[in-house]
Amino acid sequence: MENFSIKLFICFSAKDRYDIVQPVVYHLKNYDIHVWYDRYEMVMGDDRIEKNLGDGAKRCRYALIILSANTISSLCATEEIKILESRYNRGEVVIFPVLYELEPSNIPPEFGWIKKLIFKEVDRATGTLEICNHIACRITQDMLSCCKYRTIKEIAYADLPLPKSVSTLLNKYIQIDYANLNSRVAVLYAIYVIIAESCDLTMVPLCEVPTNVFERLFAETLLNLTVDYRELWLLENSLCILVNYYCTYCTESKI
Repeated sequence: MENFSIKLFICFSAKDRYDIVQPVVYHLKNYDIHVWYDRYEMVMGDDRIEKNLGDGAKRCRYALIILSANTISSLCATEEIKILESRYNRGEVVIFPVLYELEPSNIPPEFGWIKKLIFKEVDRATGTLEICNHIACRITQDMLSCCKYRTIKEIAYADLPLPKSVSTLLNKYIQIDYANLNSRVAVLYAIYVIIAESCDLTMVPLCEVPTNVFERLFAETLLNLTVDYRELWLLENSLCILVNYYCTYCTESKI
């Protein structure tokens, strides 16, 4: 798990930078998802092929394609998409497609493969946080695939060296009605607070994303929020990751 990479490449047209790309980058950075973004990675004089294509499109484990009329007419962006398509067919990259002010029926045939994937349609009036929640959900799910305990139930039923209050709340959590999203979120956050106060996981790099998922949720909403099942899924993934690392880095003497 120490070698797990969460670097995400963003493919877009420069004409869409301020309308959608910058807001997406803002949310991704708040989750501490490492973004390969030209303004962060390149300076004047850099070789575009070596940096943007070589270090970005050809190497990142994840890629967000913001497909718009501007993207379709951009030689640079279409070149990146061809590289990403080839890597996707080889199973080397996870693609997150976003159609920005573009109807699926207007996607040119050469980009038709994107319609095979689950994509998100957005416009100028649509928020971008949901896009980032989709991305964070997939990334945390991939992180969990490297962990021993991958679900709340597995953790609740295992004999783990957790604070007694955490074990109690975990067992209460699995008894809550599946549709009672707000109560489930509140209990997950309570468990997170106890774990965060019991052991300092901020020094563990791969705990940055799950920790920031909880911190941003609270900072932006104070838990007065309407959630959907994908957001709950994201929080469950994040808590499971933290519990796995807690059991690895914290001993009973620290509890």
